[in-house]
Amino acid sequence: MNDDPGHASVVAMTACRALALLIALCVGYPSWATATLGWQLCEGGRAVQCRAVTPEYIDLSSTLTILTTVVHVPPNEFGDPLSVEIDAMASSEVRWNGVAIGRNGVPGTVRADEVPGRYSVSLDVPPASIRPGDNRVTILLSSHHLWLPVGRPVHRIAIGPRQDADAYTVRHYLWTLATLALPACVLLALMVFMSVGRIGRAGLPMLAVLAAVIAQGLIETSKLVILYTYPWHLSRMVSLIGLTAIVGLLLVGFASRVFMNARAIVVVATGMAMIVACLIVRGLDQQSLAVFEVAMLAVAGVALPAAARRDRRAILLAPVAVSLAACAHIVGPDFLDAGYYVAAAGASVALGLAAILRPGPVEEVPVAVPAVEPTVTLRDGARHHVISPSRMVFLEADDDYCILHTDDGREVVVTMTLKAVLALLTADFVRIHRSHAINIRHLLETRAGGNGRLAELSGGIVLPIGRVYAAKLQAITEAVVKSA
Repeated sequence: MNDDPGHASVVAMTACRALALLIALCVGYPSWATATLGWQLCEGGRAVQCRAVTPEYIDLSSTLTILTTVVHVPPNEFGDPLSVEIDAMASSEVRWNGVAIGRNGVPGTVRADEVPGRYSVSLDVPPASIRPGDNRVTILLSSHHLWLPVGRPVHRIAIGPRQDADAYTVRHYLWTLATLALPACVLLALMVFMSVGRIGRAGLPMLAVLAAVIAQGLIETSKLVILYTYPWHLSRMVSLIGLTAIVGLLLVGFASRVFMNARAIVVVATGMAMIVACLIVRGLDQQSLAVFEVAMLAVAGVALPAAARRDRRAILLAPVAVSLAACAHIVGPDFLDAGYYVAAAGASVALGLAAILRPGPVEEVPVAVPAVEPTVTLRDGARHHVISPSRMVFLEADDDYCILHTDDGREVVVTMTLKAVLALLTADFVRIHRSHAINIRHLLETRAGGNGRLAELSGGIVLPIGRVYAAKLQAITEAVVKSA
């Protein structure tokens, strides 16, 4: 046991510092003065041209933007260390009572004179520059290296007690790192299931969504280790908006694949709506948020027709998608740091299950096969269906799947293309449309329709006949009539 009082004081001091860091990471540091600062924008540096502004709403369109304010330091807090924190798409220089205390890059009146600064910077105010009472603070800003117009180039300017910038950054992205573990674990599990053949190609869209979400999270948290200058920070933010759009469009395409057949049209319309939202909304974080909201509303719109048909999957998905859009709108940009990753991962899993389990709550019942009739075996992922061709009324193509419609009203989904299924069947099956093939034994008649000819099958089923296939179908039906 060590009774040295010096050793005890060192241990106590180390414990206090560790506790202070833990408190800083969890609840942040106190900040005074930022709520009461009145900023002014001065054109050309002359006071007669100054006007009151809110820094977050200026556009930095001048050759050199000059912001000024007065910080009142109470006598009882005089001597406490202060810092000026700036998050902006700009180079900056800070002057305290007329004396330059630090630069972030080098602001200039033209592009050639400016050296790009970091997006986030914290400049300590020298204690000798601080005086009790009023202190005038002047900040010079320029952003000639912006390669894309930005609606709100200034995100935050704060003056107050010195903060640990690294602790602030870690605290900001702590939840992002925590929630990013969810899509990463789901992606790993999905890859394992696909490698052992438990799920087929239906899981590929879900795999793509999760991969894009993880890539987005890694770019988001890269700020922990990379000190971005503001032009590169703009590139980072634009890539995040692009990945949000990719994730949203994948989810919309995924939903339309499950609930409808107009996938390309829906995805294109959603992409155009995202572009319009980005043109209307100001601020890069707000644009990412708007893109996510458009995607969720589009997913809900795709699910609504199926919900009207009492599809239980769509009935559950539509309100959840609307709720996520509303939640993102209410929470604001902070939603992107944590809620987005959970929501995107959850949405991809939900849509993936809907695709894998489609066409809905239909129990797999073995098809009764006459002993005298040969059967055909068709695969459905790791399972196989053994079915008699005579029980099939028609076949329907659905991307990489094929849906078999039987004479007892059942729908059997197989993970094979329509072309691959037809190759296993007899000549009784004839393709009459790009998306349909029929069992000629179930054909009752062909007749003229509004947009071409129609084929009526047993059970009251009516299907369109494509122009390319009409002549071949007529020749086959005439041959069947002659042989009868």
